[in-house]
Amino acid sequence: MSSNELSLRYDLLNSQMNPHFINNAIQSICNAITKGNVNQSINWLNRLSHLYRLVQKSTKHKLIDLQDEIEISKLYIELQRDLFEKGFAYTIVIDEDLKEDLEHTKVPPLILQPLIENAIVHGLKGMKRNGKGELKISIMLEKEMLYACITDNGEGITKTKKELNEGSGISLENINERLKIINGSTCEQKLLDVRTLRNDGIVAGTQSCLRIPLIQI
Repeated sequence: MSSNELSLRYDLLNSQMNPHFINNAIQSICNAITKGNVNQSINWLNRLSHLYRLVQKSTKHKLIDLQDEIEISKLYIELQRDLFEKGFAYTIVIDEDLKEDLEHTKVPPLILQPLIENAIVHGLKGMKRNGKGELKISIMLEKEMLYACITDNGEGITKTKKELNEGSGISLENINERLKIINGSTCEQKLLDVRTLRNDGIVAGTQSCLRIPLIQI
């Protein structure tokens, strides 16, 4: 495949992110409004407007600042957290060596969001009423790569890969394909790994990890 064809393919994959992301957020807020949470819903809509502007800006580019990707992720997580009856805890851990270079480190737009969505919507869904859900995002440096992991303490992968793809609207193949394109066809590493975590044989959650080439400008 030529570089031009790869570029067009990447743009197509990128364009799939925006409508799905916004549609799901609006649907969640509409559900809250029907339950009578009007004032809170107005607050959510204001934050969603900010999020929408970031998403619109981001998906026009092949790569965005890691700082913007983290901000989008935080806004999305906090909107979803507020839609849980008792919320959930979340942490974002960033490699110390990266903290000063977030504006100069580039990643594909919305590369983390579908995996965060899977963690919240599928992994933590059973914890909506008890407030015991935990979500952790870690972004580390590993041999000229960014190693990003999204971990939840939910019920593990209870769906097949096909069901996860259909349920999230943005398939895991989409993420993997975008990673392959920016890594190049010669990359032999596993770029996307989704697995159930276990503690003494008991399901302890799900972890989704991405390997993204370290691009700093």
